[in-house]
Amino acid sequence: MAIKSFLQTKYGLNQNPFPGNATYGEDTQRVYVPEMFRTERTEFLRKFVLAPLENGQPLIGAVWSVVPGDPEARGFGKSTLMGEEAKLINRDFGRQTLIDLGVSPEDADENPILASYVSFNVKAQGGIASMDAAAFHLTRFMLRSEHERGQSVHQCLRELAAAKLVAEGKATEGNEADAIVEAIRERFRKLAGAIDIRNLLEDYLFHLASDDSEALQRFLADDVGTWHHDRNGLKYLQLFVAFAELAGIKHITFFIDQVEDFTASAGTAKLQKNVKIIRDALIETEPFASTGSFVFQFHPDAYERLRDAWLHEDMRSLEWDDPLNAPYVVVLKGLETFESAKLLAERCLNHEAFVASRPEGGISPFTEGGLRKVWEATRPRPRWFLRVLHDLLQLGNTNREDVLDEAFVVPKLERLSADARTIEPATGSGDDRLA
Repeated sequence: MAIKSFLQTKYGLNQNPFPGNATYGEDTQRVYVPEMFRTERTEFLRKFVLAPLENGQPLIGAVWSVVPGDPEARGFGKSTLMGEEAKLINRDFGRQTLIDLGVSPEDADENPILASYVSFNVKAQGGIASMDAAAFHLTRFMLRSEHERGQSVHQCLRELAAAKLVAEGKATEGNEADAIVEAIRERFRKLAGAIDIRNLLEDYLFHLASDDSEALQRFLADDVGTWHHDRNGLKYLQLFVAFAELAGIKHITFFIDQVEDFTASAGTAKLQKNVKIIRDALIETEPFASTGSFVFQFHPDAYERLRDAWLHEDMRSLEWDDPLNAPYVVVLKGLETFESAKLLAERCLNHEAFVASRPEGGISPFTEGGLRKVWEATRPRPRWFLRVLHDLLQLGNTNREDVLDEAFVVPKLERLSADARTIEPATGSGDDRLA
């Protein structure tokens, strides 16, 4: 039997619950505390999830963070909000999200929705550096999502599509796959921009129509190479959206993150090309034009790099301080109150993934005074706050400190908060519970 650490015996934790680096990773274990966003989360969901259903019209929007004197304004939780809310929506096709926004259960059942998330990452091997690559990964995000019924989202959609075609007399039980393929092909035959569905795209379509989700995942991971999806990713997303429509999905919100990573490496011509793709292929072309909203993460530096190409294509400006953009823009404010910071720390310290034995819960080993000092030194950015808590807990464990109070915290704050401000975001996956 392994010897228990001080972290376990004194703090009641199996491991440090606070993230040790700077970026959000959709596949890593993490704590999500929706309440830390306060009213901005409700605003985010109303504008980007509910409004397109109410108005019968998809939108293009932006999630901003803005700090005077800091053109990048990182660390406000934009990535976490987009990625984690997308997962919650996909767990029940948005039912609980819509009910929480005041929609009746009956209307929520009649208006199933999906959401997806992707982050540009131009530095990593096989990174996401174009809209085609982003579209492919938006597709995979939804197909990897788990439904609360214990099935994959793909399996649930396939069941709904099959049942619909059987009810309409377009398929017989046991032969639904061929009917699904034909229905999707027919959808594109009626469009001006038809897709040439051959070779790998045809294989993908038959995998979508099958009830074997594991085979679909293996196909996308092993058979579809980077070169191919970097040139055909939009087609994969188009086919998926048509499949989701067939299953009765009324709307999909696509969240696109790390725009600054894309703009930092793209020259004028590439920016212009990709913005034109956004307009022509995503906003003005079916099936996206009637089904999909696209929401981008912005901060001043990223938007400034993109501005000329964006406005050249007659796209809505999405500037955060234009009152006319209010229906399409959300600005995150971070941890403006100590109460929100304390709630975030408490949820991390007592999350089931990290707890060994903490019968009293709370914020121990931190005292309220010590925690407040951390918040005052890092506010309003959740990333900095959590990074400093991570380092303080590590030091407390190493030094065998029973209590992390003001006397312990204050002498270390200047150095630790400076380190939290200067750390560069990681480019790969890792312990990425809040960015």
